[in-house]
Amino acid sequence: MNFSAIPLERGGEPCLLVLDDGARWGLPRHRHSDPREVNSAVRHRYGVEVGTLDVVPVPTGAGEDAAPPSYLFVHETHSPGTALPRGARWAPVMELAASCHRFLPGQERLLGLWSASRDRREDEVWLPWRCPGWFTKATDWAVEELRGLGVQVVGRAEQDGFRAWSCQVRLPTTAGVVHLKASPPPHAHEPALTRLLAEWFPGAVPHVLAWDSDRRLMLTADFGPVPRPAGAARVAAGFATVARCIGVMQRQAAAHAAEIAATGCPAHRLTLLPGRFDGLLDELKGGVHGDRIDSAFDDRIDDVHGERVTPVRSGQGELTGEESRRLRRLVPALARDCARLAALDLPETVVHHDLWRGNFRVDGDEALVFDWADSVLTHPFLQLDVLLGDLAAAGGSAEDRERVLGGYLAAWAGHRPPVQLREGAALAARIAPVSRALLMRDRLTGAPSHIRHRYRGAITGPLRARLIPARAEAGA
Repeated sequence: MNFSAIPLERGGEPCLLVLDDGARWGLPRHRHSDPREVNSAVRHRYGVEVGTLDVVPVPTGAGEDAAPPSYLFVHETHSPGTALPRGARWAPVMELAASCHRFLPGQERLLGLWSASRDRREDEVWLPWRCPGWFTKATDWAVEELRGLGVQVVGRAEQDGFRAWSCQVRLPTTAGVVHLKASPPPHAHEPALTRLLAEWFPGAVPHVLAWDSDRRLMLTADFGPVPRPAGAARVAAGFATVARCIGVMQRQAAAHAAEIAATGCPAHRLTLLPGRFDGLLDELKGGVHGDRIDSAFDDRIDDVHGERVTPVRSGQGELTGEESRRLRRLVPALARDCARLAALDLPETVVHHDLWRGNFRVDGDEALVFDWADSVLTHPFLQLDVLLGDLAAAGGSAEDRERVLGGYLAAWAGHRPPVQLREGAALAARIAPVSRALLMRDRLTGAPSHIRHRYRGAITGPLRARLIPARAEAGA
């Protein structure tokens, strides 16, 4: 069972919506886990328009270890409505704090969780959508930008989910649905990069209607649902299509490398990766990215709806001494691999380091690729790492892998003989995990402590994956 903390200031005094039967108090309860569903349920049950600022795990009490996890949804009230239904009221927070014994059993701790979440200030720059007032300012910006394009918003702006890396808002307009996306500082390049790619490859990238690089906001036209094809053959066909399309896009985008770099897209040049890898191992040994915080709030579910960068439990984010030593021994090999791959003399281009099933849409022989936040400017073949890994996770066979790899390499035919292209793909498979780990390191720099702690395994995870082929090569 989950709960909602719905605040409202009345007469200068903070209040919370509580259910009061005259003897006991309780916060609204529900079984929803998606913020959009929770917001809708609150609107229908209580007539109150809300957004979700945070989702906080409720610590288990004595004897509750076997109970399913519960979460407290921390809301912002956009409109209090006209009247609450019977049994619900706005209770002053001071009254609730003074009489915690009147809460239903186990709910007295919810007041403290809400208060701690409300008092958090480190998120303001990195995750502004978790701050009261952001939703109104962002949607006001969207309305004005659309009005300048001759488009009117004709319905309620709805929060369409939020994660550690983004927030989405859905706006119905006279031109169809429009999506507003906000991103944290490491992804400030995404609006400008997406706009350029949409200009060069119309129909293959979401159409950008407006953007604000300083506030990291972007408006895009709706491109429809992302279907999940059933059947191994259809799944493999989808991967083959997107592999061919992304290869063609990369080859053509290589002519615009300077423009891509100007957006702020991170540069992962092969000549620099070995030194940066060595430096990252020093940082991990020193615990720079293994912040240990004594908090109940580091286990959020803000990424439960489609986020692939998963959190880790205690101890899983740190490398063991043996893992660190083995990775250190790989630095010279990485330098050799980078030099050999660079010798193929393929041009640097944009690489989408999160190209999995949740970030592309296939329609016949065409593919649309979105969510370009995790992009870098580097050797094109580093693109294959996540794509082929997700194909394997989807149950793809060796034949499917060959089909996808062949389709991708076909886009680079003419640059080098086929055998050299395949050798390059094998080299890139050993280099790409390091690039992804470095991207996550840079992504987490400056992040709030609970975000760094929660996602520390996103740095070490790709490095551990790099050790697997190293073990196979040592035994060959």
